[in-house]
Amino acid sequence: MVLSFVGLIVQALTYEALSEWVLKDIGRNMKASMQSAFANEYSKCVIALTQNPLVPVARAAPTAQQLEVFSSLAKQRYGEIRDISIISQVGDGGMFDVAMTAAITLRFANRETTGSAVFQLIPQSDQWIPAARLLELTVDDSTLGDLVLGPTPLPAPTPATTIPALP
Repeated sequence: MVLSFVGLIVQALTYEALSEWVLKDIGRNMKASMQSAFANEYSKCVIALTQNPLVPVARAAPTAQQLEVFSSLAKQRYGEIRDISIISQVGDGGMFDVAMTAAITLRFANRETTGSAVFQLIPQSDQWIPAARLLELTVDDSTLGDLVLGPTPLPAPTPATTIPALP
């Protein structure tokens, strides 16, 4: 009985440590993705998806042109990005299609502010921790208006063409 109880405690502590380690590494991937966005490195923040049964369907993401405008506007308004801190993160979705939303603090050369980011977690074949594919990044700015890098909207469905019936 005592041995079972000790085993249960060891399992709980191991699970807690593993969870913290995984979330820390996912946070590191998310932070790297955001830093790449401010550096206008499209392929490092909006990761291309490869054909793989474990890879989810790609969610709408910003284009390279949108990223270029966002990063230059951020540099004009606030200067170079110095540091990004993740305040909290919350996951949503299924086992193979997880979206992670994070509340962040951004430290620029000229200002410190808050913001938020949304990522799609992508399984990788060469690493155990998923990659963070940037979907949305917002810099809160009550003075000039929020700076938002958002996904390109998916095209609206086109109405079906109706073929008239033959008489």
